[in-house]
Amino acid sequence: MKKQLSGIEKAFRMVWDADKIYPFLLLLQALVVSASPLYTSLCVSLLISALAGGGRMDSIILILSLLLFGNLLLRALEAWLEWQCSYRYMRMQDVFTVKNSIKAMKMEYPATESSEVADLYANAWKANMSPGAILEQTFSVFGGALQILGCAGIILHLGSVLLGIVTVFITLYCLLDYRMSIRRRKCELEAVPLHRSISYTRWCMGDASCAKDVRLYYPKSFFLDRLGLYQKQKMDKEKSQEYYCGRMLSLQAALQMLQTVCLYVVLIYRFFQGGIEIGYFSLTVASIGIFMGAVKKISSGWNQIIKNVVFLDYLERFRGLPERFDKNTGLSGEMLCIEFKDVWFRYPGAEKYSLEAVNVTLNKGEIMTIVGENGSGKTTFVKLLLGLYRPTRGEILLNGITIDRYSDEEYRRIFAPVFQDYRLFAYTIRENLVFDKKYHKAEAEALLAELGLERKIKSLPDGIEQYVGKGYEKSGVDLSGGESQKLAIARALLKDSACLVLDEPTAALDPIAERELYRQIGGLAGEKSCVFITHRLAGVRFSSRILYFENGRIVEQGSCQELLGKEGKFYDFYQLQAQMY
Repeated sequence: MKKQLSGIEKAFRMVWDADKIYPFLLLLQALVVSASPLYTSLCVSLLISALAGGGRMDSIILILSLLLFGNLLLRALEAWLEWQCSYRYMRMQDVFTVKNSIKAMKMEYPATESSEVADLYANAWKANMSPGAILEQTFSVFGGALQILGCAGIILHLGSVLLGIVTVFITLYCLLDYRMSIRRRKCELEAVPLHRSISYTRWCMGDASCAKDVRLYYPKSFFLDRLGLYQKQKMDKEKSQEYYCGRMLSLQAALQMLQTVCLYVVLIYRFFQGGIEIGYFSLTVASIGIFMGAVKKISSGWNQIIKNVVFLDYLERFRGLPERFDKNTGLSGEMLCIEFKDVWFRYPGAEKYSLEAVNVTLNKGEIMTIVGENGSGKTTFVKLLLGLYRPTRGEILLNGITIDRYSDEEYRRIFAPVFQDYRLFAYTIRENLVFDKKYHKAEAEALLAELGLERKIKSLPDGIEQYVGKGYEKSGVDLSGGESQKLAIARALLKDSACLVLDEPTAALDPIAERELYRQIGGLAGEKSCVFITHRLAGVRFSSRILYFENGRIVEQGSCQELLGKEGKFYDFYQLQAQMY
């Protein structure tokens, strides 16, 4: 009970922040919905009594008018409130959706690689409307309680036996309902990973980015079997749940029938004993029905509150995830040098360090190339350089100041990266180049021409306003791997940043185009610092310094000529590749 009351308080605060009118509308709706059946039953009982007792015609007309016009007014008010509440509920959904989306973008990068956070994220989206739902159900419970009080007074007028019968059966009904809700909540939470697995498998089967690999490497049966397995596991859970709930519902139906028989036996007995008028008999029968409905409403509403409070916890936990530091510190974002000072790094949950004792300085205007075999620590080094992760030991300094003192926005403004798994979005080419409104057409066109994309873009029906990809826009076009990569590089060059970071920037290019691109980048970068991460060594001669990584350590560094002269690790690596070209 304490947890639920606390959840209701939290939900009220969240809703109040989003829409201060909505709680008052819900309260008014609860009062109207509660009063409507009681008002109708009272008018009908008065009408029956007047007709049975030979009442005056003007009294009968008055009661009938109150019944008709009163109900018309209540129904109209109820309909207006339903429309207002539904509209505001949907508007709140948009508000909470935006908040969740902002949170997803602001949470620290390591969280995006966690499966636990992925489950939390999924539950948070399911709970997106929990605050509004909790408040709605709370007022529904309140309205049901008002109905019970009104009906109890009417039923109690005929004696405590009748009220006792109703109370006993309703209590048993609520206990069964509570057990069903507990079982359903447990199954829903257990099914979250399965739903995520099903969604991922469907995505693999239908997404264009997976289409070639799926068709060339996997038989149809692989994904069908995997999807079937997840769906069977989900169905097994749901089948077990529905079987249990079916038994509970059968017991509830039996209790309801037995209660009805007992109540009518008592009422009919009292009627023939002369202890009750026909009008009051009708009012009592209606009150019993309203009483039972109100108790069911309270039971169902309270169980929904319990369920939504659980999901509200997920929503709170998601929104409570650490965020990147965005407060502007006023420190200069100008890059003079970035220094790794005895940096060690180990991924969360890993036993082995991915980087060990890294000491290196990147100076303004320097072109640095990171090379090494797979798993040597190159990508991890770049993640730390970009501020996506923080060192486990040691520190990273910008202009002699630890980067922890900078906001993430201030620090990351320095970099314009092109990742190996870069992403072009299903927007226009222009929007992929610059995401904000700052667009200098002449500069962009000159850069695209220098990178060899001018002819391609001019050939498109909408030019630079052409949509990329056919998955979302009918008019979209698919670009080749090399064209896409050059567009990603153009995006990085157009960003006003001090340092370019390019991870395998020539992976989709042939050797001739690769060499030409390195030449172009060198000319277009100007005074920018450049960091290249590559397996292919065609561009190392353009570098002022090379870092050779092995097992998470920098084992050699220097210019290309210096490292070749040493005939060490880099020399062997270089000669091995030279034989392949």
